[in-house]
Amino acid sequence: MHMTRCLAAALLLMLFVAQPQNHVAQDKAPAPEVITLATALGLPGVGSAGRSPIHTSSLLASLVDGSFEAPKAGDKVARQDGNSVEWRPVKAGEDGRINERGIAYVFWTVESATDRVAILNARGYATVYVNGEPRGGDVYDYGYVQLPVKLNKGTNHFLFNVGRGGLRAKIEPVKANQPVVVVSGDVTLPDIVAGAQGEYVGALRLANASTSPRMVTVGTLRPQYVLGGEYLIPALSVRKVPFVISAGLHEPGELRVELAFSSRIGRDPGTSAGQAELTLRVVGARENRKVTFISAIDGSVQYYSVVPARPLPDAVDKPGIVLSLHGASVEATSQAGSYSPKSWCHIVCPTNRRPFGFDWEDWGRMDAMEVLDHAQATLDNDPTKVWLTGHSMGGHGTWTVGSHFPDRFAAIAPSAGWESFWSYGGGASFDDESAISEILTRSANPCRTLLRKHNYKQQAVYILHGDADDNVPVTEARRMRDTLKEFHTDLQYFEQPGAGHWWDAGNDHGADCVDWQPIFDTFARRRLPRAHEVQEVDFTTVNPGHSADCHWARIEMQQVQLAPSRIQLKLRPSRGLIEGITDNVSRMSLQLSGVLAERETLTVKLDGGEISVRWPASGRVHLRRSAEGWALIEAPGAALKGPQRYGWFKDAFKNHFVYVYGTQGSASETAANFAKARYDQEQWWYRANGDFEVLADTNFKPEDYKDRNVILIGNADNNSAWDKLLKDCPLDVRNGRVRIGERSIEGDDLSMLFTFPRADSDTASVAVIGGTGERGIRLTYRMSYFVSGASYPDFMVFGPEMLKTGLGGVRAAGYLGEDWSIKTGDIAWR
Repeated sequence: MHMTRCLAAALLLMLFVAQPQNHVAQDKAPAPEVITLATALGLPGVGSAGRSPIHTSSLLASLVDGSFEAPKAGDKVARQDGNSVEWRPVKAGEDGRINERGIAYVFWTVESATDRVAILNARGYATVYVNGEPRGGDVYDYGYVQLPVKLNKGTNHFLFNVGRGGLRAKIEPVKANQPVVVVSGDVTLPDIVAGAQGEYVGALRLANASTSPRMVTVGTLRPQYVLGGEYLIPALSVRKVPFVISAGLHEPGELRVELAFSSRIGRDPGTSAGQAELTLRVVGARENRKVTFISAIDGSVQYYSVVPARPLPDAVDKPGIVLSLHGASVEATSQAGSYSPKSWCHIVCPTNRRPFGFDWEDWGRMDAMEVLDHAQATLDNDPTKVWLTGHSMGGHGTWTVGSHFPDRFAAIAPSAGWESFWSYGGGASFDDESAISEILTRSANPCRTLLRKHNYKQQAVYILHGDADDNVPVTEARRMRDTLKEFHTDLQYFEQPGAGHWWDAGNDHGADCVDWQPIFDTFARRRLPRAHEVQEVDFTTVNPGHSADCHWARIEMQQVQLAPSRIQLKLRPSRGLIEGITDNVSRMSLQLSGVLAERETLTVKLDGGEISVRWPASGRVHLRRSAEGWALIEAPGAALKGPQRYGWFKDAFKNHFVYVYGTQGSASETAANFAKARYDQEQWWYRANGDFEVLADTNFKPEDYKDRNVILIGNADNNSAWDKLLKDCPLDVRNGRVRIGERSIEGDDLSMLFTFPRADSDTASVAVIGGTGERGIRLTYRMSYFVSGASYPDFMVFGPEMLKTGLGGVRAAGYLGEDWSIKTGDIAWR
């Protein structure tokens, strides 16, 4: 270890010696021009998107089929309803924003005297097409999206799909001889605990402002010499990369960290150097602090905030953990700052990956549970004392996370929360009654909170809301109260008279709408039971890949996938009996060891049938349902669908996933594949504070990414990684056709999304974002699988008519069977 750090120090020292030479050259070079958006053309909306697996836009249709031309004022664009809208001149106001009501697209032309790379610094837009290529946006107006773009000599086209807050944009020059640029404004940093020595992780964004892929080496020069690793940054791309800080014993205050980085092309030696200086807080052990960790979802650095417990001098019991979920636009640090410290519990505030993030659905839900696991592993705590609360969007998060994992929280307390996207947040609905509509509707069931309403019976529930809330209507709380009171026996409800969305009566240092004394009184009196103390399980899941376990029972496979599956079981310990009923469950298992005293045989009665079971050596009983009833089976193999790998397209984006784009087609096909991968990388960073590696298929070696999920871009003809990963897959995309089992759909403009087990792994999955030609890949550019509430089944095939007719453009969709086959699957055709 000492030798490694010495070598790292020598390397980084050489980088710093080289750095002043770059500064000298840059100082002598004339400053290139900054181009600011002042006038442009604007267009009202010509389609729909939102929380839906499909979207429409006649303008995007022209980008997909290649017919888009630079518009002129007065040019008309048809809408889906048969009417048309026209391009009109728009200009920025005194604040530099184009902020005209009703404008959905802004078209801006930029002239360049030469071919060159520049930085696009823009905000207030969802996506921009730069000379036809999609690039990530800043829809929430954060202000830290800076993208390297290629400007061609002559006229360059920027087509913005604008978002909230109006559009501001400028083109900034790249400094000479500086191909790697630190992107300011978005750094993930830990707080250092005073008097504690150890290693911490952080992350910052680096832009490759060159037209060649670069391998970047990152490390800290001070306070200790620790290499952070090497990271591939594709051409004209940005990645948020981790680094390690080795901190010694420090007093409270500030700690300055100096980073150094070098980059190289291929196997060449380092060709440039750069540096960045960051300031970290050093806090006392009893102060609020930020904790960072490496996420298993994508390998990125995430943070959460902790209000540590302040135990009394004579305390004997270990403190519990309150997991508190923030509202929209709120940072985890601000959420933590809304609480006064407690003597008997830590308050742990995850991020949802971003202030808006995923509404605590999808990867937001996963972030909450990752943080809980990390906090329980690192904080001194009693594992039976775990509670869940949150405000506004975090109130919704409390409802949804609490219903997915009812055995992880002794009590939940949503404040100003809303039920679901269909009651408050604009969930997608489909008008027709087709089989495809039913498949897509069912795919969104993980977001339908009340499908799991009976799970709340296992938790104490306290509902808090202001009766004058003008943001989240109090009717959301009343509906949840009225639903739960039909069966719940530990339910409390309170409306604060005259209170709005955020309120504080000044009772303590915390804000009362979250730090509400009756909520904490409820928490203090509730504990999680041990497994052997639970004699009844009433558990519902809609996706065993999201939540399968409740105490000693596990739902492993459904009869109808993504429909609610429920088990109602009772344990009779003295009789050695488990009995109950099930609904929409085809395979399940029961944990016996640690729950029952070992005995020679026990009896399982399910749905009117009875099974005598010898005590299993593994301590777990596996059962399968058929037309004849339930029967005992051996533990199922990993090749079958189950909690470890269940399908549902969005679930492929976890397990430290990597993108691999195809390069074996034409130059334009390769460019389209890469553009899609880079756009997704930018979207993922923005929405998830995340990072993933983007590789050409020629650089992908399966053994280097063992048991990790892989996202393939392209098709079987132009992506050489296809056959390495998708052996025996019944789904196939090639030039000119899509195949689903024995059935094919022809065309060079089709798109297909699907997920399938990775052939060389018992745990990893492959997702395909495929096209039967260049137009098919372009059609996938704007698919909304990183948007919470927009859900997809195992596979979906769609054509360009989707952009004009919506659901009518979906050719096929469905769920593969338990054995991942078409034959046993649930497939719908157009």
